[in-house]
Amino acid sequence: MHSKIRDVLARIVSISLIFLLISPLDAADNTALDQRVVEHTCANGIKLLILERHFSPTVAVRMMFRAGAVDETSGKTGLAHMFEHMMFKGTPTLGTTNYKKELPLLKEINTLHQALDAERLKGERADAARIKTLTDEIQEAQKKEARYIIPNEMWNLYEREGASELNAETSHDFTQYMVDLPSNKLELWAMIDSDRVKHPVFRQFYSEREVVKEERRMRVDTNADGKLYEEFIAAAFIAHPYRRPTIGWESDLDHLTVDDLQRFYERFYTPDQLTIAIVGDVKSPAVIHMVDHYFGDWDVHSTSRPIVTVEPPQTGPRRITIRFESQPDLVMAYHIPTAPNPDHVFAFALSQLLTSGTTSRLYKALVEKTKIATSIDSAADEPGERYDDLLIVSAAPRYPHTSDEVERAITREIERLKTEPVASWEMEKLRAAVNVSILDALETNAGMAGMLAYDQSIFGDWKYLLTFQKQINAMTSDDLQKTARKYLSRDNLTVGVVEPTKKLKAAAPAVHETLHQSGAAQ
Repeated sequence: MHSKIRDVLARIVSISLIFLLISPLDAADNTALDQRVVEHTCANGIKLLILERHFSPTVAVRMMFRAGAVDETSGKTGLAHMFEHMMFKGTPTLGTTNYKKELPLLKEINTLHQALDAERLKGERADAARIKTLTDEIQEAQKKEARYIIPNEMWNLYEREGASELNAETSHDFTQYMVDLPSNKLELWAMIDSDRVKHPVFRQFYSEREVVKEERRMRVDTNADGKLYEEFIAAAFIAHPYRRPTIGWESDLDHLTVDDLQRFYERFYTPDQLTIAIVGDVKSPAVIHMVDHYFGDWDVHSTSRPIVTVEPPQTGPRRITIRFESQPDLVMAYHIPTAPNPDHVFAFALSQLLTSGTTSRLYKALVEKTKIATSIDSAADEPGERYDDLLIVSAAPRYPHTSDEVERAITREIERLKTEPVASWEMEKLRAAVNVSILDALETNAGMAGMLAYDQSIFGDWKYLLTFQKQINAMTSDDLQKTARKYLSRDNLTVGVVEPTKKLKAAAPAVHETLHQSGAAQ
């Protein structure tokens, strides 16, 4: 379901602790959680969720747009991540000393870069002299623009006022902007963030494009895990846009323009695609008034979203191999449905049964008993949950064992799961561990705000968390076996391996995390 839940500790708790999920973590208030969250839909469509928690004079704010890499089009991948970066570059009133004088230079730089990109696209027929002239003109225009730029003004303003966790992330499904700050500074957030969602200025776009390209080289092109994940997801999905990398394909990044970003913004950054979750020492009526006041005049109507291609059923196993100077690595994945199909919850439970904690089946079999792997992990929400996704199992073979050995061992455990009922103690441990992990995620303002924003944005209802928990508590051993038989089949399997380009020495054991990609503000 969520990354924090995947990190659950396999520990047993009493039934009284489980019921804490439905009641708040504030000891003085026994009102059920689903009665404490205040919902408000602004006139322009913004969904606002507020949870008052008065144990600390702080507040966590999470703004989540239902706009991610899955919404991009071929040839323009990387726009969602690029937009996230640009949201920290300021507005007409923030990040500049004189926007009126800066604006003509922004337009000039954009025109010159488009001409430069067009010339470079000619390949061998490109005019080298024209490329040099355009490059020189761009550098001169950028020097002039720099006179008006105040670098990192938004960051510095927030930090001076006591804010922390000022960041952002881009996924296939969403883009999220986050900040934790003293509760008496909430109006500062409303002023700054309403300004940047309504009036973003894409200053330094082309230099930031180079930053993102370098980020791609570091995280993907020269990184075995990143390269494996990118090619593996592209093999697992042959039609659905989940196959495209969040950071974008290299050739697309070379030619993204300010105009491309403006069109993406106008199409997907609209009030009806935004959920704001605010958790902490606040008063709901005052928050509603504040959000309506600062965000209410943002009256933009969303245009039609692209029709998302449905991934056809997989009809046979797929396998990819990348050769890299690194340790061997293995990823296996099966297509599964997303919510509201209850099989999505059962697939999540299977993931936990297989790899959660030192008593999990795969950990005991591969890491503890046979010692053929240094680590094992799994997830049932890759690369997202807006659409049907994957149950992924990843493992790091222990030298001198191979990926083939580890794959066979994992397959044996999966086949055993289909034929042998899950023991009652495993079911109890699984339910308790999931409930504890939910409590762990929700005990902080930040965790609660993130969960509310996520469930509202992805599943259309922040109360999905409670539905999820009820399904976990009601599931049976038979449910898990039926799900395993239905989805964990050879014809539904994609395998990806890293094959070392040369014989390497044994690596030190390390915690092996499920591979993923997401963007973060730089």
